[in-house]
Parts: sequence; structure tokens; C-alpha cells
Amino acid sequence: MSQQSRLWSRIRRFITHRRLWQAGGLLLSANIIVVALEVLRVPIVTRLLTKEEVGMIAIVASVLPLLQLLSLTGLDGSTYHYIAKGHTGALRAGIGVRLRWSMLSVLGFLIGGIYWLWKDNTLLAGLFTITAAMYPVARGLTAAASALTAREDFGRLFWYRIGEAASRYSGLVVVIALPAMSTQVLWYSLGNQLMLGLLQLGVVLWLLSHFRAFEAAPMPTKDRAEMIRYGKHLTAMNAIAAAQTRVDAPLIAWLLSRSVMADFWVAQLVQAQFKRLWTIYYTLRYPPLVRLPVDRLRRRIVFEAGILLVGYTLVGVGAVAALRIALPIVLPAEYASSLPLIAWLIAAFVASIPGFFAEMYFRMRQNERRQYLLRGVSAVSGVALPCVAIALWQLQGVVVARFVISLIFSAVGIALFMRDNNTEIEEPASQQ
Repeated sequence: MSQQSRLWSRIRRFITHRRLWQAGGLLLSANIIVVALEVLRVPIVTRLLTKEEVGMIAIVASVLPLLQLLSLTGLDGSTYHYIAKGHTGALRAGIGVRLRWSMLSVLGFLIGGIYWLWKDNTLLAGLFTITAAMYPVARGLTAAASALTAREDFGRLFWYRIGEAASRYSGLVVVIALPAMSTQVLWYSLGNQLMLGLLQLGVVLWLLSHFRAFEAAPMPTKDRAEMIRYGKHLTAMNAIAAAQTRVDAPLIAWLLSRSVMADFWVAQLVQAQFKRLWTIYYTLRYPPLVRLPVDRLRRRIVFEAGILLVGYTLVGVGAVAALRIALPIVLPAEYASSLPLIAWLIAAFVASIPGFFAEMYFRMRQNERRQYLLRGVSAVSGVALPCVAIALWQLQGVVVARFVISLIFSAVGIALFMRDNNTEIEEPASQQ
């Protein structure tokens, strides 16, 4: 069989993979519902709250990815990795460690509340305090989703994702039920985070009960130590990734107006829906790919990266064209300035796809050195470019810088992937 025939044969097998399409269809359906709920929520929020209040919510959201690193967020990925490999007790161990480390994030948000109280902004101080109070249950129990994903329980994951999106309507219900008052934004935040926390807590308790046999035996001390060590490594990777992709939001919050921050928040919400598509792919493909021999894994990575890059490009172009028509209809006129930002952020995400695939490959091999190189080199541009761009061109410069950063990330990822020795399998540090 010729090389071209083998290529087309693999494409046909990929396209007609029955289980992949069944699970993918289920998660895609959940994603469509989640996106619909998110799209519907944005025009409601922008009409019930002032643009100034939306900007305050965006300020809290801009520091959340940074402060939540203190709660060892990478342990969710490590827990997912070890559950997918069949390690018993990983969920219980991961949840316990995450909850303890969550106290550092709580302290960070409390310090933020004190800062804004000192700045005489009681509403922002209240938003930070509410986030601190609800953080352990709303953000510290996210290993629940990792457990469902690792066990490929896509049916329950479907309902979990919908419940997670629906919980964000709780604040709207509270605001609509209350008479108009100056503290509406606080009630909105409290309602959302309280319902999210109840959802996370309920799912975790159900998981521990339902998988009692799987979780009954404690995780071996050596495996537990390695899982925590790898979780710290992934947290460090998340921190570097935050430096690469999240520095611009706090800069906008501190240096530009809250009205501008509200536009950026809308653009980020739209970009987040595209990230959900990547999450679906990652959810479906990580467990089977991580078990492949290295040679086959490399071929699959190259093959599937090409398919997804073309697909994302087409979807992104179509989405931007559709938003040009839909955005002026669904959002107040004052948010028209967010459209160019949306286009640049979607383009930046598409440009990152080759880098995402390279990073996924190195995570599967637990090749920490190349993960640090990939994110570390990209983080330098992720910090430097937004600082220069916001000083010279303000908001427009920041989103263009985000696109350039994505190109650098993918270029570095491709270079490291091509130089990787596919015959040498990296082992975790504790096993070397």
C-alpha cells in the first residue's frame, strides 16, 4: 500500500471511529448547550448590570487565574492522569490536598478585598471577599470533572457541564428577584458562586460514594507522593502559561477604564467557547493516546493536529462573520467596540493549536524539561509584549500582542516536538 493510500485509510478510520463520534457527539451536545447558555447570559448581564459593574466582575475574573494557582490547580491534571492510568485512591488524595492548598487562594482574595476597601471601592472589596469565602467549594473541588473525564464517564460529564453552566444563572435569578439596589453586583456574584459550590460538593460526594470500591484502598505512599509532585509541576506549568496568556487582563484592569475592561471581558467570554472545543478533543483523546507507544503517538499527534488546525480555522472565520451580524443585536450598542477584540482573540487561539498539541505530547510522556522550555520561552514574550503594547497602543495593541504570543508558542512547540528523541521515554523524577 502506498504512503498516500495509508494516509487516506487513517483519515477514514479517524472519521468513522464509532466510539469517538458517540462520545464526541455527547460532549459536543453538552458544549452546544453550554455555549447557548453562555451566549444568552451575556446580553442579560449587560442589561441588568451597568457597564461599570460588569467591569468590576471582569477585574475579579482577571486575577482569578493567577490567585487560584496558589491552590495547586495542577493537581487536577495530575489526578486525571493517575485515574486514567488506573491508580486507586487518586481522587480522594487529590481532593484532600487541593482543599488544604485552597486556603492560600482564600488569603489572596482577602488581601485583594482589603486593598479595594482601602481604595474606597466597597463593591469591589465585597466581590473579592465573596470569592474568598466561596473559593474552597466553588474552586477547590474541581477534581470532580477530572475524575469523570479520566474514567470516560461521558454521560455524567454531559450533565455536569450543563449544571456548571446553569449555576451561573443563579446570580441573575437573585438580581431579578431583588428590587433595584446599589449592591446588585454583590448578590449576583454570591448567587453564582454559592450554586457552583453546591454543585461541586454534591458531585464530589457522589463520586466518592459511587466509586467506593475504586477509592476504598488508599493510594500507595510512593504513588501519592509522585502524583503530588507531578501536580506541583503542572501548577508551575499553569503559572508559566498564566504569565504567557493572562498578564494582559490585569494590565487592562489597572491601567485602563472599567468600561474598556468590560469590552475585554465580553471578548474573552467568546474566546472561551472556542476553548471548550479543544477541551472536548483533549477529553476524548488523552486516555487512549497516552497508552500508545511513542512512535505511534507521534504520528497520531501530527495527523490529528493537522485536522484540528484546518477545522478550527474554518470555524473561527465563520464565527467572526456571524458575530458581525449578531453582536449588535444581542448586546447593547455600547459594547460594539468589543467586536475587533473578539476577532483577534479567536485568531490567537487558532494560532496556539500546534503549541497545544506539542504540550499535550510532552505531558503524555511526562517530559517536564520540554514542557518548561515550551512554556518558559513563550512566557517571556507573554509578559514583555503586552507591557510594551499597552503603553504604545493601549487595548488594540494588547490583543494583537496576544496573537503574536500564540504564534511564538506554536513555533517553539513545533521546534521542540521535531527535536524530541522518539526512542527515549522520559520517566518521572522519582523513578529515575
